[in-house]
Amino acid sequence: MEKEEKTAIPAEKLSKILDIAQKRFARFGLAKTTMSDIADDLGVSKAALYYYFPDKECIFKKVMAREQGSFCGQMQNLLESNKKIDALLTDYIEHRIEYLKALLNLGQLTHEAFSATKPLYASLGKEFFEREKSMVAKLLQKGIDRKELQKINVDEYAGFFVHVLRSLRLYTLNLEELWKQGNIDKEIKKEYLFFTKIFLKSIEKL
Repeated sequence: MEKEEKTAIPAEKLSKILDIAQKRFARFGLAKTTMSDIADDLGVSKAALYYYFPDKECIFKKVMAREQGSFCGQMQNLLESNKKIDALLTDYIEHRIEYLKALLNLGQLTHEAFSATKPLYASLGKEFFEREKSMVAKLLQKGIDRKELQKINVDEYAGFFVHVLRSLRLYTLNLEELWKQGNIDKEIKKEYLFFTKIFLKSIEKL
């Protein structure tokens, strides 16, 4: 069973904890951050922090859930845009890469650190999958309604699209040489855009 916060936290207090923790993660990474560090930054005892959270991983997940919420807000703006479907999906990829960079930067990850924390990142991805699939489905439906795309099962195609992005991401994240070169996000973006072009070509209105 996954660990969650132990006690309901007032919204204002939770926001403060996550703000402080996010700064600490961004500077030192998940691996080099301790509950004592976060408690010191907050000016509270470690026991007080443990009253709400069982460990730093739980706090990290809450920070990333907030980042996911921000990403979803950007996607809502896309859904309200008048851009064509190819531009919408390109914008989606741009925002997806920025979200990935935020995830990697917060963890201050290296190839070794990523390998060591795969279960945590897998958990974050699993929780986010359905939300991401729903957003892509809405983008595809918009393309159909505008007669830019063929009539397709948007649920199935959205699921396929998100699954392929995930596979491309995981494959690239396992390439140690790209971590050393500092080109992880650039390579993933290149792969994402190439696949998106092929994906759209297969369903565009003839």
